[in-house]
Parts: sequence; structure tokens; C-alpha cells
Amino acid sequence: MKGVSGRFVRRFALLFVTAAIASAATIAGCGGQKEPPPAQKLTVELLTTQQGLPHNFITALVTFNNQVWAGTKNGLARFDGVNWQISVLKNTNALGSNLIENLSIGENAVWIATDNGVCRSDGTNWSSILTGTRARAVVSSGSQIAVATAHGVEYSTGAAFAPLSKENAALVYDEVQALGFDASGRLWAGTRAGMGLLSGQMFQTYTGPAQQPMGSSLVDIPPLPPSCQLIGNNINVIIPFRGKLAIGTTSGVSLTDMGTQWTSYTAPHKKWIQRAGKILEEVTPGNSPLTGPSVTALAAAPADAALFIGTNKGLSILKDDKWLELDQRLSRVPTGPTTGVTMSGSDLWVGTQNGLYRIIGISSLLTSAPQ
Repeated sequence: MKGVSGRFVRRFALLFVTAAIASAATIAGCGGQKEPPPAQKLTVELLTTQQGLPHNFITALVTFNNQVWAGTKNGLARFDGVNWQISVLKNTNALGSNLIENLSIGENAVWIATDNGVCRSDGTNWSSILTGTRARAVVSSGSQIAVATAHGVEYSTGAAFAPLSKENAALVYDEVQALGFDASGRLWAGTRAGMGLLSGQMFQTYTGPAQQPMGSSLVDIPPLPPSCQLIGNNINVIIPFRGKLAIGTTSGVSLTDMGTQWTSYTAPHKKWIQRAGKILEEVTPGNSPLTGPSVTALAAAPADAALFIGTNKGLSILKDDKWLELDQRLSRVPTGPTTGVTMSGSDLWVGTQNGLYRIIGISSLLTSAPQ
């Protein structure tokens, strides 16, 4: 009897444990906490000259008529969905040079800045706009055409181009690196020493607060106008975003109406400090997960759903006020200096000095909850 009783107890215990496990599984199936499945990583392709690009160094990117246009150091490439169509001096007379400096969209055309002038194309027809000068950037809106140069802005409203510079138009600095129109159609010029708003034929200066070493002292330079809170005065890129401007600088990115509304994001960066009678440069923490301190490229998702930010160290994506985690969501993450970024369809294209990355299905990250 004693052996039978022991076997009965062991059998009953086994049945009890089995029932408990089954019950727990049933509860979990009815709304209990489940371990979320790992997010599937998006496929990321790297395209180079082996896939038909004219050069691996990408200098600019835009999307026009659902096609990606890529500027390089040796010509312009347009992706038709299957192949790259290459435009160079040999087959495109209007192209001033094979070295593409900048691309923009305006007036139903692609505007192409080269190191020997500006041209435009609607995908079929080409026309030369300006020759004989290195164009760092070009923008167009209505009758306005503006070209950034090392000597100011070449500006036209339909007539011949007129130079606007520090000497004749009060531009804060002659070396212009970026141009952009705001939601009101006003032209902004970004230089190495601040921004200028064109009003008539004169510029109004906008500079953020700064510090300047002078001998053994660190001098605070106040903003101009006093409300200006630009995160940096060395401007790399300007785009419209959500009715405001997104401004990429060597010190971070500012989202602003250029009046009283300012939101800026920075990465760890060097900053002047004064200590024990000496002026030193030290690395100070940033206020965001921005991949690098210098913002080199900007692009907006359709309907301004997100802001794509290229830096000197990689790619960041800002959705509303949240930063998307990319390391765990992409099969490979573009690193190093980002030279251009554009969204075409559901994919994101990221230009670098070593080729062009295509992140397939990036739109799925924009519609899901921020990570």
C-alpha cells in the first residue's frame, strides 16, 4: 500500500503541474503579456559604380517625378527604377561641369549647381541658366532664381543676374553655402558667419549667440536680432519644414520660424571654455541622439511626417519630437559623412562619400510608434 500511495502522489503532482502550465498558456492567449517578436530589420543596399553610378562620391540628392537624381563628382545620375541614366558634359551640353555641387527642385524642374554654373532640367529638356562661376547652391521660386557663390548671391527675377554681396547688399558674409525659401516665399542665404533675409535688394542679418576667444578672455557675442537663437552661424543647409525652416549648421540643427520659436538639437561637440586664465576647447554633451555635431544634409518626408538629418558621422531621423532607433531596425546603418538624403516612394536614399545607400521600406518606421 505504501508504494501505491507514493506512486499516486507523484502522478497527481505531475497532473497538477501540467494543468497549471496549460492554464497559464490559456490566460496568456486571452490577453496576457507576451514577449514581442523581434522587429524585422529593413534591407539596406549600397550602390556604387559597380551598379552604374558615375562616381562613388555622392554630392547631392533629390527626388523629382518619382525618380532619384544623384549628383556626383563625375556627373549626374537619374534612377528610372531599373537603371541609372547618366548625364555628363559629353552627352549634355547644358551641364556646365561634371562636378555637381547641389540639386534642388523648383518650378517643375531640377536645378543643378556645378563648379561651372547652373542648369535646369525637367527630365527631358535641358537649359543653361548661368555660366562662368562655381555655384555652391541654387534655388528657384516663381520668377526668383538665386545662386550661392563664394562672392555672395547671384540673383534674378527674370532679368539678368545681379550680384548681391556684403559690399552692395549688406550680406553678413560673402561666402554663401546654402539658400532656401520659407513658407512666405522669402529668400534666406546661409553663410559661414550667419544668415541673411533678402528684402528688396538688401539683406537683414541673423546671427545666433556666440563666443569668441580674444587673448586670454572669452568674449560673448550677442545675437542679432536679440531674438535669434541659431544653434550655429556656419550654415550648411536650409529647407522648409512644417511651415518653418530647418537649418543645418556645423553646430547642430535649428527648427525655427526665425522669430520667437526656436528648437535646436546638438550632438557632443567642442566648445570654448575659460579655465585658470586659459582658453581651452573641451567636448561638451549634446542634447539629443544626433549622430554628429555638423549637419550636412536635410530632407523632409512626405507631408513633413519626419525630418531626415545627415551629419558628418551618419544619419538621424526625427519624427515629431522623438528620435528613431536605427541600429536595431536596419540591416546596416550608413556611417561617415552624409552628403545627401531624399525619400522616394517608400525608400530612403542616403548619399555618402563611398556610395549611395538605399533603405528599403523606411516608410514603415514612419507609420509605427517611435522607438
